[in-house]
Amino acid sequence: MNNQTDIDIVVRYLEDPENEQFKQQLNDWIQQDAGNLDIFLDMKAMWHGDPLPAPSAFDTNGKWQELNTMLDEVPVTTTTAPATNNNGGRVIKMKRRYWWAAAAVLAIAGTWTWLGPGGYQTYATAQQQDSLKLPDGSMMYLNAHTQVRYARGFGKANRLVKIDKGEAFFDVTKNDALPFIVNAPEVEVQVLGTAFNVKAANSAVKVFVQSGKVSAAYKGTEKKVILTPGEEASLKHNGREIDTRIHKKNNNILAWKTRTLTFDDTPLNEVAESLEDFYHVQIKISNQQLADKKLLATFPNMSLDEVLDIMRKTLQINITHKNDLVDIY
Repeated sequence: MNNQTDIDIVVRYLEDPENEQFKQQLNDWIQQDAGNLDIFLDMKAMWHGDPLPAPSAFDTNGKWQELNTMLDEVPVTTTTAPATNNNGGRVIKMKRRYWWAAAAVLAIAGTWTWLGPGGYQTYATAQQQDSLKLPDGSMMYLNAHTQVRYARGFGKANRLVKIDKGEAFFDVTKNDALPFIVNAPEVEVQVLGTAFNVKAANSAVKVFVQSGKVSAAYKGTEKKVILTPGEEASLKHNGREIDTRIHKKNNNILAWKTRTLTFDDTPLNEVAESLEDFYHVQIKISNQQLADKKLLATFPNMSLDEVLDIMRKTLQINITHKNDLVDIY
């Protein structure tokens, strides 16, 4: 689409916001490119000369009132020449007016809100891991294949982080007046000051607490759990049940961060689960009589083949590794 077509879509919607066809056209255009939302939000910020508002501060009713007032004051015209309101206010161009109005209405339309791409700083990792110091002094450690966003204005109006996918560990600076909130698919985690891990897996969101206290809850419900050090909660997608378990000190939940796997008389089936998660492979124990064999070993930042070779000799078992499949028999 060209710029004029884009403007026409917005204008038609503004003139008749109840029209389902116009609403759908606007919605389709926004979804074609996430950058369009950035344009809306940035144009609104330019209009006011202020930073983008924090998500928690967005006032839908107030924005409707501002929009209605503005549309009443500025005559509708198809020219791009400047127009001045009757009260001697600022001079604006109609094209800017349309973009600003669309930005205000966009949040009300229900498809996008200020929690969209334009309201966040986004960070993503590929094969590598990374770490980031947040504006409030908290540390965020990202596993590979992870994407997170934190809200503009972080540390001032809110401390909100969103995990789109992957896994992150947070070491949170204590601030009783401003809770630290992590949003994952269907789940919200809230703390004041602690260290914890959040993993947004395909089937569930898992929260593990290293220190402090964490609340993990399904969004929009009262179903939640309070976790203390050593506890992990699993909140399944499209469900309302929360499974919790207590881990002994030597567990491998944070192995992706420490780069060290530790097994303390750990059954082979649990060893297999940890290796799958750490090395991103599929492990099959063909001989189930081996499942109860226990492994006592520590593997500091070692390759999978090195680990398998030690396991093979220590447990006196057969292991084959081809591509992403490991067979134990």
